[in-house]
Amino acid sequence: MKRQNKFRSEQKTNVQLLEKALSLKTRLFSMIALRRAGRWLRRYSLIVIGAIALAYGIWLCCNYAIEKAYSLSIDNISYKSHRDLISKEQALKILGIEGSVNMATLDVAGMQKKLENIPSIDSVRIRAELPDTLHIEVDERIPIVFVEMESGASTGRRTRLFMDPKGVLFPVNAEYHSKYMGVPTWYLQLADVKELKVGERIAEERCRPIRELIAASNAYDLTEIPAIREIFRPKEWKIQLTLDNGTSVTMQVYEIKEQMERLAMILEHAQVTGMKARSINVIQRINPTVIPAEDTEQEKEEEKAGDKKKKSREHR
Repeated sequence: MKRQNKFRSEQKTNVQLLEKALSLKTRLFSMIALRRAGRWLRRYSLIVIGAIALAYGIWLCCNYAIEKAYSLSIDNISYKSHRDLISKEQALKILGIEGSVNMATLDVAGMQKKLENIPSIDSVRIRAELPDTLHIEVDERIPIVFVEMESGASTGRRTRLFMDPKGVLFPVNAEYHSKYMGVPTWYLQLADVKELKVGERIAEERCRPIRELIAASNAYDLTEIPAIREIFRPKEWKIQLTLDNGTSVTMQVYEIKEQMERLAMILEHAQVTGMKARSINVIQRINPTVIPAEDTEQEKEEEKAGDKKKKSREHR
């Protein structure tokens, strides 16, 4: 406890007792009261002035910070495309970013959603970094095949979309996908997809063999295995291919890689012997079936000979 001066305390008490004995008018206008009031005014005036000065300083700081924030413009835009399909200029055009962009008014979440709404884009990450940098990271969908309904030829509904490795369907955009316009076409059946439309996803068990087929064929040079032009699945277990050289290939949905190895060996042997294969069945591990293209001409000659015999009998 703080020690007090005994005599001073007693003196203060005596002064207060004497003041109480005086009249109210005398007490209010006495020198002691005036000095006391002066000390009180000085003390609280300093407090009030200090508070006002502090509030004014805070207001100035906040006003400066707000003005500084509104004056921040994005001078650097860092852009990364995982697949190199959509360029920086194309992404900025989609976002509507032209000229100077203010950091304080930047809607990062809205910009990210705008890019994610593009069906050709799988995922987007956008973040602003003070004082003047905007980072944009885009992962596009890779088209592995065109998809059409097999019934389109008869119904006239020839809608064509792309499919990515996850089975997601998205629109064909020549501006973005110029390098993928030569991918094969997979003709779908009603069992493959509920509706052929953007955003639809083909079931994993349906698109897995196609994905493995494309991956296995990409491991070979076009001189070894010509490009695949068309893909059909006439049965659950069966895949029918049409190669770019016109050869028809029959496969099953299992052991895709091993069957492509057999196909490469058959085509290599055919190239060495000068034989053109009309159709190849690579399902059998031993002695796969190969039908030469020459058989087609032979069959035509046999049909002509048969027609002649039939007409000769009718004439008789």
